[in-house]
Amino acid sequence: MVDQQAREVVAEALRTVRPMVVQSKDGLVLTALEWAPARAAADAGYETASAAAKAGNLELREQGGGTVPSIEAVTKTTPVVIFAGDSVIGGRQNRIINVSVWLPAAAITAIPVSCLEMGRWNQGSRFETSRKVDYLLRAEMSSQMADVAVQEEQMALHQGPSGAPARRSFMADQSGVWNSISAKEGRAGRHSPSSALHDLYASESMDIAAFARAFPCPAGAAGVAVGIGGVLVAVELFDAPSTLAEQWPRLVESAASAYADHRRAVAGGMAEQPRHRYPDEGAIGRMLDRAVVATGQAIVGKSVGEGEDLRLSGHRIRGGALVVGGRPVHLELFRVPA
Repeated sequence: MVDQQAREVVAEALRTVRPMVVQSKDGLVLTALEWAPARAAADAGYETASAAAKAGNLELREQGGGTVPSIEAVTKTTPVVIFAGDSVIGGRQNRIINVSVWLPAAAITAIPVSCLEMGRWNQGSRFETSRKVDYLLRAEMSSQMADVAVQEEQMALHQGPSGAPARRSFMADQSGVWNSISAKEGRAGRHSPSSALHDLYASESMDIAAFARAFPCPAGAAGVAVGIGGVLVAVELFDAPSTLAEQWPRLVESAASAYADHRRAVAGGMAEQPRHRYPDEGAIGRMLDRAVVATGQAIVGKSVGEGEDLRLSGHRIRGGALVVGGRPVHLELFRVPA
């Protein structure tokens, strides 16, 4: 019953999404979005991980002696939400957060992560919050985790009524992540000593900063649609305009890095030259409609923190959502190429 309620909550919320403002620079187009959950939210009721870490209300550290697929989050007096696509640097190696997690106050929570560098494993134990990774890598990871959720669900069903419930691993394909980073380095003509994605991001920081200046956060918005090279690649939504405003510079950075990677792929003949700058007028509506259909068969499971995690897998779309207390806190949708 809880599973079906979570599906219905997300589907109903998706039906209320409306475009607000369109902004563009070169081949990157961002459309600010509004939706009902944010219009009804007087207060988010949590701190974001980036804000909480800065205020000293969140500690991120290696789990035990260090394990690649998880780290520990220690909260103080306030709940904290750490979003899928956020990255942390330091520890024994830099990581990306695989799924959005609501961290209860005064708790220690193990968070599923993936490694963002292959050539370092030292004695570090503490992490700092860092930027979001680019939307193209996030799309790959979301697709991987949706596929894994389907496999885990099918395995549980094959065990029959006496079998244990499906246990969500929230695992991404680590080899696939490393291969993606290597490909990005190859397109950029750069290679860091530890194959660290953040080294590539640092090399393009001045270019990315120009995009950040070109995209101010529209007042009252709670989400963004990302268009790259004339194609809609992602839609991301939050439950409060204050959350989007705090996250906005990080989202623009993520989109700009994805656009830079796409631009290099076009220059190298690995992607088609765009025929137009803007996604067609119906692109956002089609992605949302496909997401609504996908919620009907979404795989719902207990989040590693509070609430429910939904994995969406449908026609040309993958995604995930975090629902807490009957409210969609965060939702990410990614286009799957034909």
